[in-house]
Amino acid sequence: MADCILAASKMSSYGLAARVVLEEKGVPYERIAVDPAELDSPRHLAEVHPFGKVPALYHQGFHIYETAAIARYVDEAFDGPALQPDDVKAHATMQKWINITGQYIYPAVIGDLVMQRLAPKIGAFDGVMNEEVVAGSVPVISHQLDLIGQALGDGADFLAGDFSLADIFVATMMQYIALTPENDELLGSRPTIAEWLQRVTSRPSYKAAAYDFGF
Repeated sequence: MADCILAASKMSSYGLAARVVLEEKGVPYERIAVDPAELDSPRHLAEVHPFGKVPALYHQGFHIYETAAIARYVDEAFDGPALQPDDVKAHATMQKWINITGQYIYPAVIGDLVMQRLAPKIGAFDGVMNEEVVAGSVPVISHQLDLIGQALGDGADFLAGDFSLADIFVATMMQYIALTPENDELLGSRPTIAEWLQRVTSRPSYKAAAYDFGF
């Protein structure tokens, strides 16, 4: 058994981010698939995540939840390429993007677009999508993408200097747009961002971490 165990549901975008971090660091780990129907169960709340979320990481008796905390712990506890910049300004920029992901990108991209569009396939929202919610998400996501585009201006390859947790957190959310009909409008019209997204998702760590959802 690997020293690290990661508990996450198959569809979790944050679970994907945690897996990419583990893969980048070359950390052997065991995956435990969490059934989304069990997130509010007494066992899950007591043993995995007290707020009914995923992922959670277990390492030699240490239990940590919340993806940003997991990512920093893995980066600092294990050998391998650093995923956080040393430069104080670049580090602050990385942290800014991690916060933006949780506060703004996740609700709009995952909650209001992707989950709505996939509702009939995954049983979310009783299998019924809300077109008004989807339509309202598009200008919000467009604004977020424009900010990413500004960060990648002047030929920058990544969001905070070198490849970092910022790219992992943002890309693991934005890549789900490709599963929706809005992809052409949102990413197809922004080649700089599409190229950055390809640069991140084509890394061996990402390919090793990703699931094939079958749709």
